[in-house]
Amino acid sequence: MTTSQALDQIRSRILSRYTFLFLKTWEEERWEADLAEVALEIERGLVAWTVTEGPQPPPSPDFVSDGDPLKFLDQIEAYPHEHIFLIKDFHPYLSDPRVVRKLRDLTTRLGEQKKTLLFIGPVVDIPVDLQKEAFEFELPLPGLEELRNELAEALDQIEASGAKPPDVSPEFEEKLLKAVMGLTAREARKALLLSISGREQLDDEVFKALVSEKRHLVQGSDLLEFYDLDEGVKDVGGLEVLKDWLKQRADAFSERAKEQGIPQPKGMLLLGVQGCGKSLTARATARLLSFPLVRLDVANLLSNDRGSSEKNLRSVLRLMETIAPAVLWLDEIEKGFAGGGEGGTDATMARLVGSFLTWMEARKAAVFVVATANSVSGLPPEMLRRGRFDELFFVDLPNYHERQHILSIHLGKRGWKSDKYDLMSLANKSEGYSGAELEQVVVAAMIDAYGQGRVLAQEDLDKARDQLVPLSVTMEEKVFQLREWANSRCRRATSDSRVTQMLEDEQRHAQFLEEEEETKEQWMELAEHGQLNAAIGEYLRRCDAAPFCKIQDDFGAFMTTTGEQGLALRADPNIVLWSGMSQELAELLSSLIAQRRIYLHASGVDVYKELGKAVKLPVLEAMTEDKQPRPVWLPTVLRLLPPEGGSGRFARVARIKLSR
Repeated sequence: MTTSQALDQIRSRILSRYTFLFLKTWEEERWEADLAEVALEIERGLVAWTVTEGPQPPPSPDFVSDGDPLKFLDQIEAYPHEHIFLIKDFHPYLSDPRVVRKLRDLTTRLGEQKKTLLFIGPVVDIPVDLQKEAFEFELPLPGLEELRNELAEALDQIEASGAKPPDVSPEFEEKLLKAVMGLTAREARKALLLSISGREQLDDEVFKALVSEKRHLVQGSDLLEFYDLDEGVKDVGGLEVLKDWLKQRADAFSERAKEQGIPQPKGMLLLGVQGCGKSLTARATARLLSFPLVRLDVANLLSNDRGSSEKNLRSVLRLMETIAPAVLWLDEIEKGFAGGGEGGTDATMARLVGSFLTWMEARKAAVFVVATANSVSGLPPEMLRRGRFDELFFVDLPNYHERQHILSIHLGKRGWKSDKYDLMSLANKSEGYSGAELEQVVVAAMIDAYGQGRVLAQEDLDKARDQLVPLSVTMEEKVFQLREWANSRCRRATSDSRVTQMLEDEQRHAQFLEEEEETKEQWMELAEHGQLNAAIGEYLRRCDAAPFCKIQDDFGAFMTTTGEQGLALRADPNIVLWSGMSQELAELLSSLIAQRRIYLHASGVDVYKELGKAVKLPVLEAMTEDKQPRPVWLPTVLRLLPPEGGSGRFARVARIKLSR
């Protein structure tokens, strides 16, 4: 749920004469400003109360507040009708039976006087006596637009301090904002300042610093373990098919993909031989996505008390959705959920598996699940069904090229130049060795060379390889069985070199053909296929800013754009933005504006004069705080970027019926 949607729900309930709304949030300051806008929009007075300052404004000039909540409640009826009361941190007083009784006495009269009490704070504890009259609402954390304002403020603070703020491209900006989602606006601003201050250029290290700021979100939980983003895709040797797949899924989390209706990726299951990089890939995935990495040990969920295990799982999943976007890592999942599938004897584990699979199917938060397994024998069959995970990958023992790459990585990480060693020969002799075993070859060779007081040499690596017996030899039968099972059931994380060569040839041929063909602009193709929401986004991305009449003309080939409807500001319906639109186009644009996927900007009338279009109303040159006594036209354009300082009254529009 977005901030705009939450405000719409609060607005609807105030107009429906709800008397008590309990709003749960840590962001008192941000929501007070937004609720003040709602009060102005629906023409209600607003009174804020705290125990330290009392009611502001007071009911009368001679009113003296002593912080007594009962005295304040007695004064509510002294205010005129149609008022909203924003009451902060009131939960300690709801244990007083006199306060509860007074609120119950006020219920009927508040409805008659069109007054609503909004109790706001980080704790919501509604007394049983008020539960039938109260509505509890958990306010959402800031979305991309609110966080974009915090980034702009952070950059302004850096510039005000005399330093040069770093340049932030639109693509990099989106990744920055996604990295701090799940934090409050104040926390996000501090994290952004900490990570980008003193940097002339921004790189992936910024995301590592930003994501680590989310660590405190799981510090109170004994069930989850937070990991820093130390490893990246470059630290994973081979697995090119898996890497390409992950890069495509990373793009699918972008706002541009969301505009085009691309569903969010759910996750992947990595099955394979032990020591072949499954856990490393899980850690690298979080770095690639710029998401925090949180590990869940299923064994920690289990409790002797009946129902506690299921409660622990619900708590963990709720916390993950709060942190989102995030990567949830389940290592060796076949051991954690053993006995929970069909025919399993553990009833508690069966319930845990059922709850977890239901969450995987139904979740809407951007939580990418990465599960690793060394065997399929202990996995519940229903967990392997498509729809739980996007893909099942089999991570086999590395081939010749991958072994060479892995050896180069481990030597480089320890400060040795790989070109000083014959890695081709070493990779050729180490067939059947896993990535972990190749790392051990390097480590053992380094220790032996150091013990003899000399520099690491080729013979040290060869000797360490000869002395190590790989798992593919000691557990040959199990490795063979795993390969046979995965052969027709899983997608291989590594492609055959011959297939790769064929694909590269085909790709070059396809690129040659594409150069000869004349392609349509992407927004046109999207509009032709009915993806109008995405088409509007791509259209604005191409032209930067567009007046309403231009959108009507250009989209006329794909939908009906003219009619008797128009758009006006919801805060003041007399401020008309455009008229003569079809209902379909008016609904489309108003929905995108409400979702904050496109934004209104004041433009001036010259933009429309150049196109020979206008609304037959007096032109409003600049907005004022006062409402307009009669209909006027405010010339505006649509853009993908929000106005400096936020959208304000431009954030919500209403459809009207007004011919041009």
